[in-house]
Amino acid sequence: MRLERLPGIHHDSACVIVSGTQSTVIIDSGTSWYQTNLVERLTPHLEGRAPVEAIILTHRHFDTCAAAPHLAEHFKAKIRIHEDAVAPLAGGDLFTTWASRYDSDMPPIDADGFTDGDKIDLGDVTLQILHTPGHTMDACCILIEEKKAIICGDLIPAAGHPSRADLPTGNLLAMKESLEKILKLSPELLVCGRGEAISGSTACRDVLDRHLESVEMRIEREGKLPNGWPRPAETCHWLTPDPEWIFDNNEVE
Repeated sequence: MRLERLPGIHHDSACVIVSGTQSTVIIDSGTSWYQTNLVERLTPHLEGRAPVEAIILTHRHFDTCAAAPHLAEHFKAKIRIHEDAVAPLAGGDLFTTWASRYDSDMPPIDADGFTDGDKIDLGDVTLQILHTPGHTMDACCILIEEKKAIICGDLIPAAGHPSRADLPTGNLLAMKESLEKILKLSPELLVCGRGEAISGSTACRDVLDRHLESVEMRIEREGKLPNGWPRPAETCHWLTPDPEWIFDNNEVE
């Protein structure tokens, strides 16, 4: 099994490659703005790996999935996302995908749906879908049980940046339950949607505890940001605490 994370460009989410002996998946694709560049970046990293079977999307947002049709066509792969997002993506929804905030069209995406607990066999490694709503209703994480690794999407954008639930289909109460669900799995590697990966069971627990504390604080304040926290830009999918959270992070290789 090989796991590699390519940092996103500008607004793009990170792109994660997971390969087994039989097939490879690409998790998240970023916006459509840099899709040709992304193919060029991915190609050398895919050399010597099993064929790309699927583009897996952690949630429906433009900056996470808009390049998926281009990648799917180039690599002759299918696209998969939680079943709650299949219809909005097929229709090129501008609102719940947040494409309107990027002043961009949302390309229609023909995706197959999965649900909580579904498994994807790559040969010597199996991925398990964890439905983790909160950032969006369809948001999912990907569990690699053999490695105690979780690919988090924007549930954990970065160690020091908590996720937002005040976007279309977001829900703070659901996000709290999703973070508690991840905590119970005692991960040893968290691959974030934006920032560097978090390695080690203690570091992972510290980050998850802090993010859960942030969500509980916002629930108590009826969704309002704590005093002093900067107002996020309209296109931003995470929050910056004040004072900032400082963690020692280790990038996944």
